Amino acid sequence: MAACAFQALQPSRRSLLKLGSALGVTSLLPSRQARAQNLLVRSDVNSTAGQRMVGLYAQAVQKMQDPAINFPPQPQSWTFQAYIHNLPVDPFHPVESGGFRPGSPALSTRVDQIYGQPAEGTPQAAWKKAALKCWATCPHSSPWFVAWHRWYLFYFEQIVRSLSGAADFALPYWNYASDMGPSLQLPAQFQNPVLDPTNPQSPPNPLYEDLRGLGFYNPLGTGAQNLPMNDGGYLPFPATDYNPALSGAALFPSDDSTNFADLPDPRYLALGLTGRLEIQPHDNVHVNVGGLMSNVPVAAQDPVFFVHHCQIDRLWATWQSFPNATYNYGNASTAPSEQDWNNRKFSFVDASGKVVEVTTAGQLDTTKLGYKYDALAPLLPRQVVAAATPSAAARAPLVLAAAQASGLRVGSGGARVTLAPAPGTNQALASGASTPQSETLILRNVKLLSRPPAPLHVFLNLPEGTAPELLSPFHIGILNFFNWDTGTGGPMQEQVGPAGQVTHETPSAGEFRFSVGDVLARQRAEGLWNGGPITVTISTLGSDRSRDRTYVTIGQVELVP
Repeated sequence: MAACAFQALQPSRRSLLKLGSALGVTSLLPSRQARAQNLLVRSDVNSTAGQRMVGLYAQAVQKMQDPAINFPPQPQSWTFQAYIHNLPVDPFHPVESGGFRPGSPALSTRVDQIYGQPAEGTPQAAWKKAALKCWATCPHSSPWFVAWHRWYLFYFEQIVRSLSGAADFALPYWNYASDMGPSLQLPAQFQNPVLDPTNPQSPPNPLYEDLRGLGFYNPLGTGAQNLPMNDGGYLPFPATDYNPALSGAALFPSDDSTNFADLPDPRYLALGLTGRLEIQPHDNVHVNVGGLMSNVPVAAQDPVFFVHHCQIDRLWATWQSFPNATYNYGNASTAPSEQDWNNRKFSFVDASGKVVEVTTAGQLDTTKLGYKYDALAPLLPRQVVAAATPSAAARAPLVLAAAQASGLRVGSGGARVTLAPAPGTNQALASGASTPQSETLILRNVKLLSRPPAPLHVFLNLPEGTAPELLSPFHIGILNFFNWDTGTGGPMQEQVGPAGQVTHETPSAGEFRFSVGDVLARQRAEGLWNGGPITVTISTLGSDRSRDRTYVTIGQVELVP
């Protein structure tokens, strides 16, 4: 297959840019900005300053998308920068595609296809070396999630600053969940396919991406998820509220691709800042924006990615400002030692196109990186309230025994399965003699075959004919496939070798676990469940126009005490 098939992301709507810098390799930290007296300010995208920055961002993105620097990708190109995060195995079906592992033979082969075998000492040879060093290095589901992305934004911002010609450029942030209103819609500058909708001759908008998903008609996320995000659809506030992420004092443990029931799930609350933040709001924003943003290998191809991650970095900076913020180092994969965490090395390219090598320790203070935020995120007066459940004194020993079903396929019409409790459960629960406490719903041997048009949600005892809704008393959680690889069907998980090298192992299948005891207790107390057979429903939250598609297969559905 021709190399050019793997290079361009969106070769239209570009303007000419010529870059002549050759690449070198350096281990230079950005000390020049650290010495600057006037810090650059990252602003809310909807503020006056933020609006100006969005305009400059659009100008730079247009230059970065110029085919002249994307065939093959030069370091300042949109393709190269997006591929630092990851790149698709199948660029012709990006939302469905799997990704690559850093340093893998498959990645080396793809880089060969893109750059060929250029003569040593040529710019193209230097670009190829930089690609092999930098591409597909994002460490999701790891303790280095916040640190890597801070560096990624820092060097991306340098490139935008250079191409925009504005020495004061700083990335704006998408301040979602700052209210239960317009903040949960895509910023207006990202919704229109042209720069000036009132002008029939308007050029295309470089910040627009057609491959986006479906949002809600209101910010609470009630009703159907059928309104395109590009047409003003809302992210659901309950899934993007950042308060739960910032409410803990510890940095670790990180997320390990575990899945959680609706908050307040105790397993979520047991995570540190980096784990909580990665799940909510980070992952939930990705999967609800949908399209390219819903798939790790192509997420950074959508220009909204960088204003989203600017908000994530702002939340990281907010937590760092708390007097009780605790760096609770350990000796585990989700809580590394101080030495291991601080010394982790990352490679990026700077505005001149040179490869730079940095460490986690170098990103801890944003002022030393030369920037600050116009305001840190306030902890608003909203709290995660635990569902009302019977008191501990009223609880009797568990009655539910393991119940299971197998061979479930989830397609465009959703799926439903019934689990039968142990004999005697009906009578015990009906009489009030027993209350379920710690039951866990487990979906085993889950394989992702195709990404659904909107997130799949899980419900317990949803009555037939009742519309599935996010705030329903039957809702227990979401199937988060952001960090899953459709190539193998399983979740990508970071593994760190003895020499500190990072790979992203992909199991052949995954597993979801949801704590459902409190949900069942609440349903029983409200007369929504009588202790009989338990139904599990998996569905999107709106009409699914896809036909004859299977999104997910589940080997076994199990309810265990």
